[in-house]
Amino acid sequence: MKKVLYSCIAVMMLLPLMACSTAMTKAEAGPWLAKISGDRAPEINVDGRWQDANADPNAPFSWGKGFFDQQGNQIEGSLGKYNLQGKVTGDTVYLVLLSAGEVHYTARLKKRKDGILRGNYFYEDDSEQKEGIPMALERVEK
Repeated sequence: MKKVLYSCIAVMMLLPLMACSTAMTKAEAGPWLAKISGDRAPEINVDGRWQDANADPNAPFSWGKGFFDQQGNQIEGSLGKYNLQGKVTGDTVYLVLLSAGEVHYTARLKKRKDGILRGNYFYEDDSEQKEGIPMALERVEK
């Protein structure tokens, strides 16, 4: 009886936390990409292999290497340990980075004249992309 009571109390304590979650789900990624990107035509092609342009072997975190498969304005692929889906709008790339079917980050990157994609990544609960952390990717091959 005590186990049931403790289980009920634990569930009741967790429910408010679960209700307050604003993190994006995998099912919401497609509609979010369409909304945030404006769904305009792409002006750039990002098809190919990419890697973290800021990779420091001594850094605790790196995006690693990955590939983008661009079909029209849609992108699928991977980056490091993350699967990704995204959209290209004009010269801007919008990404959703997923692991185990859960959204972990989003990113907004612009292709610069030097070919590097520069911008910011955002935590999954920042769907308005307001508090970004710098990110840069360089193409290693098409």
